[in-house]
Amino acid sequence: MEPFSLHPDGLLLDQLTGADLQLIALYCSDPVFEQFMTTPWPYSLADAESFVGEYVPAAWANGSEWTWAIRPGAGGELLGVISLRLPSGMIGFWLGAPHRGSGIMSAATEAVVGAAFTRTPLQAVKWEAHVGNIASLRTARRAGFSYTGEHPGAILGRDGNAVQSWTAEIQHSSHDLQALEWPA
Repeated sequence: MEPFSLHPDGLLLDQLTGADLQLIALYCSDPVFEQFMTTPWPYSLADAESFVGEYVPAAWANGSEWTWAIRPGAGGELLGVISLRLPSGMIGFWLGAPHRGSGIMSAATEAVVGAAFTRTPLQAVKWEAHVGNIASLRTARRAGFSYTGEHPGAILGRDGNAVQSWTAEIQHSSHDLQALEWPA
């Protein structure tokens, strides 16, 4: 598939470039990534180069994952990354520490969910995060996902084992899941 851009609420979701490598390496070196993400740890510039130069373009080309840089609406410096895995419909995202807590990720998530429902036959977009990742949980809740419980995650940890995860989804159809109460 050809990559495409999205333009939610004062943001631009577009392609990662070589100019983003230093910030990716910096942001992904945040200790929160070691605790809650499956990115390599410690994260290096070589990891960023492989992600941007190999993984992302190959995944767009074979239709297995759409990945976008999140930028201010006029373009510019990288704020974070968001992706949608296909055909599972699993969304994933992260923001650099200086940009967290400002509603950026909720707007980006809503745009990606909209693209998933208009450009694919997906009936649901799924979300999961390691138990304890309150920031990700808040984003999913604000973006309209319905909490489905705590389970061993579909996305394996760095050691290849399932990680206990909070899960949620948002359905394309007008009927909602029987939602559970979100963790506090």
